[in-house]
Amino acid sequence: MQINIALNPLDMLDALVAVGILYVFLQKYAFPPLLKAVRDRQTRIDEDLAAAERRHQEADQLKAELETQLRQVKARAEVAMSRALRDAEDEAQQIVTRARQESRRLVTDAEAEIATERDRALQSVKHDVADLALRIATKVLGQALSDDVTHRLVQEFADQLADGSGAGGDPPS
Repeated sequence: MQINIALNPLDMLDALVAVGILYVFLQKYAFPPLLKAVRDRQTRIDEDLAAAERRHQEADQLKAELETQLRQVKARAEVAMSRALRDAEDEAQQIVTRARQESRRLVTDAEAEIATERDRALQSVKHDVADLALRIATKVLGQALSDDVTHRLVQEFADQLADGSGAGGDPPS
């Protein structure tokens, strides 16, 4: 099948005039609002992209600030922890020192009390030994001694024991 196209110059001129009129009409009435809408849309897109870029930069800046603040908080927390640990160690050392001092004081007090009690017991034993020696002497001699003589002899015997000379000049064993 063959198509026959005949070109008529008048038809071409009519078509060309119609296209020209259509172009002028579109240029005057259709293109300006369309171009304005396209420009407005492009402006909005550009503004939205700029706003998005600003928000992105603000977010990056905020992120950097937050990271800086986090590092500062971590540093302060480490300093506080170090200080608290150092204070706790100092307090523990003070407690140990006070406990040692209290322990020494208690040992010293106990030693003093033991020495006092030992001296009392020793005095009591000396007195009892002197009293027993007088009773034995009374039994051996067969006569009772007066209270004044007994008291004086007990005191002399106790003094001799205290001086370490003992009875008869020999130190007690």
